[in-house]
Amino acid sequence: MNSFTVKIVILCLFFFAEQLSAQSLDDLGYSFAEHIFNNARIVIGDGAVIEQGSLLVRDGTILAVGLASTIEIPDDTVSHDLSGKTIIPALVNTHAHLGWEAYGDWGSQFFTEENLTDHLYRHAYYGVGTIISTGSDQEEIAARIKLEQLRGNIAGAHYYQSPGMGSPGGGPNPRFTDDPNYWGVRPVADPEQAVRTVRELASSGYDIAKIWVDSRDERRGAKVKLAPAIYTAVLEAASNYDMRIIAHATTLSDHKSLVSIGARRFIHMPYDLEVDDEYLELVRENNVYIVPTLGMVTKREPYYIPAFQDPFFYDQVPISVLESLNSNYNPPPSSQSAESKQRSDMMARNLLKLKDHIILGTDAGAVGDFFGYADHVELELFVRMGMSPSEAIVAATSRAAEAFGLDNVGKLQAGRAADFVILDDNPLDDIRNSRQIHEVYLRGKKVDRSGLKQRWSQ
Repeated sequence: MNSFTVKIVILCLFFFAEQLSAQSLDDLGYSFAEHIFNNARIVIGDGAVIEQGSLLVRDGTILAVGLASTIEIPDDTVSHDLSGKTIIPALVNTHAHLGWEAYGDWGSQFFTEENLTDHLYRHAYYGVGTIISTGSDQEEIAARIKLEQLRGNIAGAHYYQSPGMGSPGGGPNPRFTDDPNYWGVRPVADPEQAVRTVRELASSGYDIAKIWVDSRDERRGAKVKLAPAIYTAVLEAASNYDMRIIAHATTLSDHKSLVSIGARRFIHMPYDLEVDDEYLELVRENNVYIVPTLGMVTKREPYYIPAFQDPFFYDQVPISVLESLNSNYNPPPSSQSAESKQRSDMMARNLLKLKDHIILGTDAGAVGDFFGYADHVELELFVRMGMSPSEAIVAATSRAAEAFGLDNVGKLQAGRAADFVILDDNPLDDIRNSRQIHEVYLRGKKVDRSGLKQRWSQ
């Protein structure tokens, strides 16, 4: 075979390989044509807004965003007129517990590939494009789902795991640890074990991990906080592997101690005391990110609306789930006690003081909240407690992504993933308009919300 023939054969092989690759991507629902979304209000995710803007997308990636006059649009581009609508980035949830919730039941027996995948789609349905599941994933099952998502065989929200470390016999919510099949916590009894555990997690490919600092597990009799020497060892070892640690801590003293030795991410803000100037200075100097998890701590407030009474939730689950939730519901008091009001007011003041460091997380899947739906409840609580709608959206998109180095999501910017939500109304006027979802696109592909709703509501 002469060299010319060899070149022809090689070119043919490349051609057929490209055709097969294109076919496989087409099978997954990707389009190789550009799509331009025109005439929309575009909320970038960092506080900026473009009125009458355009978003150009190809193959799951944003090519350009701005005024139509500034974007070069190919002749064969598919055009979508979004006059009167608003585009926001898909939300980024940095704290949930996937796999255990069965919509009417709960437990480790439900942590299956099917249920975990379902939870990724439930987030996507509500416009959540990225989810970090913290300290409760069955790792072999989770790894298989993550691999299939990377291969393109599973869609839904981008899925990240965050394995957990804590004191032996302590750490996680007793609701989890009462389950004989709970697997979430890696015990770290001393600094040496902490370093070994971080090294093992890094060698397994994890770049996010959780530490439980508080001592709340009364049922197993531990009640032992994670010692400063141990969490210092965790943080120092994690820095060697570019691993991002998020700390579960709820008291002002623990927050101060952790921030002073390098902690930058927190599940929960201080709930026991009003934050002081010393703490605020530490937070600012160290660029700390805080998940306040307001939905978890406001369930006993008079304004709380249970999910089964909210059409935004109940129109996508079967009536049997609503009946189960209703039968088990213990309503809050009709009016706040003086103690409850003082606590609510303190939380609101803390949130406002920390608003430039707040990120989205829901704890959904652990405390009775529901995936995707809880994210919009949290946004509403951000605003109820004093943040502006724009500040709430930044907390739930670009800042949440930034906190974990997720530089491909959280913002409508050229080169980032085409993860966005089209809304019928402007959330900057009323944050509850985040619920007015017209369409959701993840990785450039439209989420089949009507199909999912039909399947789930049967």
